[in-house]
Amino acid sequence: MLKNSLYIVVASFIFFMGYVSESMVEAYETRPNQYPPYGKEVVDVNGTKFMRDIKDETNENEEESFEDFIALEKKYPSGCDSTSIQSEEYSCTNLFDNLDTVWQSSSNLCQDETITFTFKEPIFLEFMVFQNPASITVFEESINVATLGVTIDNEPKYFVSKELEYDNTSQWIDINSEILYDLTLKIVKNYPQNIDNQESRCAIQEVIFYGRDLNK
Repeated sequence: MLKNSLYIVVASFIFFMGYVSESMVEAYETRPNQYPPYGKEVVDVNGTKFMRDIKDETNENEEESFEDFIALEKKYPSGCDSTSIQSEEYSCTNLFDNLDTVWQSSSNLCQDETITFTFKEPIFLEFMVFQNPASITVFEESINVATLGVTIDNEPKYFVSKELEYDNTSQWIDINSEILYDLTLKIVKNYPQNIDNQESRCAIQEVIFYGRDLNK
């Protein structure tokens, strides 16, 4: 009885303090060089880790909206398509397999390459985590994305345009929008090749989506 009561107290504490689900920080603990994005912190509650906004001590008593208490989940696409791939071994499905595999383009001309992710059910996408090749060797041998454009549900204009850092750590991209069918990433600009190698290809390791179902 006491044990069950303790679980209820801990769960209530997590809910009302505005924490989100443990899966939200998984991306930052599975590989080296992972770190929480700016303005976020990882906290430990009885051995379970959660990510939340860094609290402003001057506004500790400020009421939070109900939406702040809804736990986010990792959302997996049902499929994907890209304008090119080096081979089936380097397909866009590698971008959401939770492994160190990468997507690679078929040539060293990265600009205007697109990758479209399809979702079975409508979702509200809070943010996504973009991961360049984590391996330093693969990162240095690849052509890496400098500017990424994001479109939603076949809209012609970029919903988000993001300048990415030239490093092999995860990078946070805020979306905060409903997605009914699909989301497309377009490589607007790439960094110059780090080495003079005609075999170099554009490469991305992982794109992780965090949000919630719209139908629930």
